[in-house]
Amino acid sequence: MFEAVLFDMDGLFIDSEPDWHAAETEIMKSLGYNWAPGDQLQCLGGPLSRVTEYMSNCLAGAKSPEDLATLIVNEMVRRLSGQVAKMPGALEFSRLVANENIPQALVSASPRVIVDAVLTGMSEKYFTVSVAAGDIERTKPFPDPYLHAAKLLGVEIENCIIFEDSPTGLTAAKASGAFVVGIPHYLEVPEEARLKVIKSFVDIDLTDLEKWFAINRHELGR
Repeated sequence: MFEAVLFDMDGLFIDSEPDWHAAETEIMKSLGYNWAPGDQLQCLGGPLSRVTEYMSNCLAGAKSPEDLATLIVNEMVRRLSGQVAKMPGALEFSRLVANENIPQALVSASPRVIVDAVLTGMSEKYFTVSVAAGDIERTKPFPDPYLHAAKLLGVEIENCIIFEDSPTGLTAAKASGAFVVGIPHYLEVPEEARLKVIKSFVDIDLTDLEKWFAINRHELGR
């Protein structure tokens, strides 16, 4: 079986994309800009530095990326500090994994303060470690966050499975060398030998992990 299961956070494990959209919309409206769905799509999956740079460009530099980052982080911490909504089946699947004593990690491109707010707001969670932007030098789309999570867990990344949803996250996951499962919401993702695509955590169970583990071993020549 896989040595560890690594989960992305926003839009994958927790249903936070509506909060990100609302926060960005409200902030940009207060600054005189009409934040459209197309703008939100450009920012899907972060990291925050790319989002705030895009927002600053939309404002023609009237507000710096750093100032925008402060505004949006404060708003997201406020929104996510209470009860956190999970994506369908995410917690149930994580519970199944925990019952098999497989280590789990939450790996996010959001800042540590947001990740900690989410973890605090989760009354039930099974993550051994978490990784946030700022914990290491480079965040997604680089593979470093996932490589760091594997290192913290003391496992080989090639023997891990990563669940991701955004283009940025999938790029990072694939580059890490792990087996990847995509749960995309706004884009088409073609399957590859070590990249499978599902609609929701509701659609899978431990038998799928076993099947993917067998595929992973075969593809790695083990």
